[in-house]
Amino acid sequence: MIILKSDNFVFIGDSLTFGYGVNKNKSWVESFKSSNAAGYCNIINKGVNGNTTTDMLNRFTEDVIMFNPEKIFIMGGTNDLLSNRPLDLILDNIELMIKESLTKTKYVIIGIPPRIIKKDAYKLFMPSLTYDYCEKYLPLLREKLINICKIYSIIYIDFYSLTLNINSEDIFIDGIHFNENGHKLFLNEFLKTINR
Repeated sequence: MIILKSDNFVFIGDSLTFGYGVNKNKSWVESFKSSNAAGYCNIINKGVNGNTTTDMLNRFTEDVIMFNPEKIFIMGGTNDLLSNRPLDLILDNIELMIKESLTKTKYVIIGIPPRIIKKDAYKLFMPSLTYDYCEKYLPLLREKLINICKIYSIIYIDFYSLTLNINSEDIFIDGIHFNENGHKLFLNEFLKTINR
């Protein structure tokens, strides 16, 4: 039988939370885990490569709520848009996860997914007809997620704006996923936000 600690900090998301493209210990969540900033928290990374917000919602009870978390981080939506799914579906899924989170804790953080670089993604990740759709709707997803966070009085981290004015070669490996510099950027922004 697993004894669940009450100081669990669960991160749920897709490859951007999992840390696709870098060594595990270089991903931003793992770097946070090994930092002094994590304090007494038991960091649990439930990022899964390729997950949509529907996937995340389907596993939310088992992968998040069952850990009786003290803190929860949620970020998703990029894969939904890359799958040509409607914005309202993403928002509904994230809002349901927020509502379920708030039954356990008031400490919920929403990650606003970063931008993509479609020309690099097409060349370096894989060809796709949905990069235009994703690029078009990511800023609108950002705007609507911020509104939801205000409604529920929860924290958000704007990785979208963070990645707008930085040379893509400095932080991306393929236009979607991030190199070590990108993960350091994520970690620093995460730490700035939680330490406010």
